[in-house]
Amino acid sequence: MEVINEPNNLLIKKGKKHTKLIIISIVGVLIILGIVMGWMKYQQNKKEEYANILAETSVDMYYEFLMSSMVLASYSNVWEKAIDDGRDFNVALVSFRDDISNKGIIEETEKGQDKIRGNMKLLQNPPKEYMESYIVLKQMYGSYSKMVDQTFSPSGSLIDFNRKTNDLYSQFEQQQEELTITLPADIKKLKKKYEKEKKKEDSESKL
Repeated sequence: MEVINEPNNLLIKKGKKHTKLIIISIVGVLIILGIVMGWMKYQQNKKEEYANILAETSVDMYYEFLMSSMVLASYSNVWEKAIDDGRDFNVALVSFRDDISNKGIIEETEKGQDKIRGNMKLLQNPPKEYMESYIVLKQMYGSYSKMVDQTFSPSGSLIDFNRKTNDLYSQFEQQQEELTITLPADIKKLKKKYEKEKKKEDSESKL
């Protein structure tokens, strides 16, 4: 006759149930840790992407601003010479604009503007540590945009045109210095990398 030890069976069942609960708890903890680590990794990647865009945009904006300032200096020279020669300066300016347009300068300026505008939209929600730099970059973007507008369509008198150009240049340079002060170390490092790449591109395009 088979004897069943019920207390022992109950202990075995309780032990299995307890083991099962432990396994479920461990799996649950691992899942939560996986989610947390995945979220942290996502946030880190997002931060790194933001830093890259901010650094690249600051470099692009600086070079595009310098290009526009050189074009505006040429506008001023053409304008002044037309007045000195007693010619219609409006005709001279339109002719000069057509000339730089044929050389692709206007098109390149528009492409640069579109890229910077798109990047500024991507930078609208900065991480806390980049907020101060973003605010300064946004101010720089305002000065840059006004300078580019002058490139596309110079207006006013020659005196007003030159004054506005000089004011924007001084304002942008001041904002550039402020940006350098506010940039975190990681973005400064990225900025140097993009500056090096930009100089290389410029030197290759001149060959």
